[in-house]
Amino acid sequence: MGKPTDEKPQLRRLLRARRRSLSSTDVTEKSRLIRERLLGSAPFQQAQAIVLYSADENEVQTDAIWDEATRLNKAVYYPRISADKANLEFVRRVPGQPLVSGTFGILIPPGDDLLTSVSAIDVILTPGVGFDLAGHRLGRGRGYYDRAFHGVLAGALRIALAYESQLVDVIPTAVDDEPVHAIVTETRFIGCADCGLHA
Repeated sequence: MGKPTDEKPQLRRLLRARRRSLSSTDVTEKSRLIRERLLGSAPFQQAQAIVLYSADENEVQTDAIWDEATRLNKAVYYPRISADKANLEFVRRVPGQPLVSGTFGILIPPGDDLLTSVSAIDVILTPGVGFDLAGHRLGRGRGYYDRAFHGVLAGALRIALAYESQLVDVIPTAVDDEPVHAIVTETRFIGCADCGLHA
């Protein structure tokens, strides 16, 4: 019998195709609802630093989250792949600074002010291909975020931004997979992993 993680590639293909099938109107409207739910939440309001991401492949849009975090004087960092392509590092973006194309064409800040540590109230806004209600996350298969959760991002709140259509009953997991603490969708704020986190 195959291991549970053998199911990941097929599920990843299914969920990526489902997300790609969203119209631009759907992406814009669902992202707006997710953003409003996130911005009104206590974790976002209390965070001193935010790790954001540049949306790709119809992921939940984040530009307006950057705008609000900047207005609230939060430090905002974006992921980029390290020079040796082994890990993620997180680069601070400053107001007025445009993003530039990075590895895989994903937009990143151009500077080198790297995140070195996080606190328990800092928030990692986490992309993913799919999630279950226990917070298990299906990424793109390279393990970058799981390694970061063990490393520089350890101890911060992990909040996924996802559409309801990205939620499934069970995400197959391996020993190194790291769950998120909450998921914000267009209809709800879901606390996961018995962490007691809520909006």
